[in-house]
Amino acid sequence: MKKPVLSLLLLAAYSHVSQAEGLYGSIKIQSVQQELADTLLTSPRVNNRIVSPERNKDVGGSVALGYEFIGGWRLESEYTIKQDSEFKSYWAPFNANVNNMQVSSKRLMFNAYKDFPLTQSLSLYAMAGAGVAHINSEGYQSNPSRRFANNTQNNFAYNLGVGADLKLTRQITVGTGYRYVDMGKVETGYNTFTNRINARDEQLKGKLREQNLYVEARMSF
Repeated sequence: MKKPVLSLLLLAAYSHVSQAEGLYGSIKIQSVQQELADTLLTSPRVNNRIVSPERNKDVGGSVALGYEFIGGWRLESEYTIKQDSEFKSYWAPFNANVNNMQVSSKRLMFNAYKDFPLTQSLSLYAMAGAGVAHINSEGYQSNPSRRFANNTQNNFAYNLGVGADLKLTRQITVGTGYRYVDMGKVETGYNTFTNRINARDEQLKGKLREQNLYVEARMSF
């Protein structure tokens, strides 16, 4: 009789630990791979582009404050620190007039997580979120004196990801994961330099995307 009672007590204790709810704070350190897709120079005189195959790679981070609910759900707000990237493209077919587009981005996201426990301390999760990306874009053509004006945007952004968590203590959890981020269409201002017809009618444009591999430390309050 004692063994079934003990088993029920252990099960209740496990459920309480694994489904405890409350506030938490989180820090992520992540690799950042940004890509400018569909790069375009909008000009009435240029139709074809050659885009450099390189992507911008760096290290970044984020901080978050969230709430963990019973049932394996978490909701959080996350601020991602500023990321600077530079992308190059050329006129076809001669690779002439290299265009450098310089993009700075940071995000405020609202994320939802669903945990899938494997053991008392190990779990997998899926996540999705949406928010705002604050983006500054500028650039130049051939040399820094031939500039495109700065342009500031607040774009809708979303992210999707998966990961794994390991609970070290009742309060501390560490984890790792991957996510894809879409920050929408970005563009510079118009050219400030004089072109062939003395017009302000050229811009650099593209779609800003990002991939992260990250490690995370999370503390419950």
